[in-house]
Amino acid sequence: MNKYFYCLPSHGKHPARQHGVILLIALVVLLVMTLTVLVLVRTTTLGANIAGNLAIKQSATSGADLGLEKGLLLLDSRYAIGPDALDTDGDSGSGYHASVDARASVEDLPWGGAALATDDDGLGNKVRYLVHRLCSQPGRWDAAGQQCILPPTQGCPGSSEMSGSISMCNMRPMYRITARADGPRSTVSYVQMHTY
Repeated sequence: MNKYFYCLPSHGKHPARQHGVILLIALVVLLVMTLTVLVLVRTTTLGANIAGNLAIKQSATSGADLGLEKGLLLLDSRYAIGPDALDTDGDSGSGYHASVDARASVEDLPWGGAALATDDDGLGNKVRYLVHRLCSQPGRWDAAGQQCILPPTQGCPGSSEMSGSISMCNMRPMYRITARADGPRSTVSYVQMHTY
């Protein structure tokens, strides 16, 4: 007779209790995976929104360049009339001002009287521009009490000496052209340039 014998567990009498630990672990893993997917979707969507907003801002900035070009044309046309045409403000809506408050920010400029470069530049931007003579008040730039910003004398392009007279480009004030582009999604972009 064999001293050793094996007892097989009986299935019918006392079933082992299941505590559901595996189910709890599976639920935790499922929750972690769901949160990870939500974070990835949010990050991807956020990245796409940022890229879209940057593209719209770049489009508005490019559109504002059209305003700078139109401002240069306005300045040239007023100068062609005669230098005295630059001493007074332009008509309402012309965009030309013979003086400027140097402390005013671009947002505080008189955009209601700005000239319209285009209502739609093809990219959905409305472009307006202003030209300011950098003087404290209208009138001749060299009048008594007038304060104007003049270009530097060193290396001033366009200087010439003819027949004993000196005609230098710093004998007239500087001008600032500011353009504003209002684009989609309430995008506003400003660009500025200085010229003389």
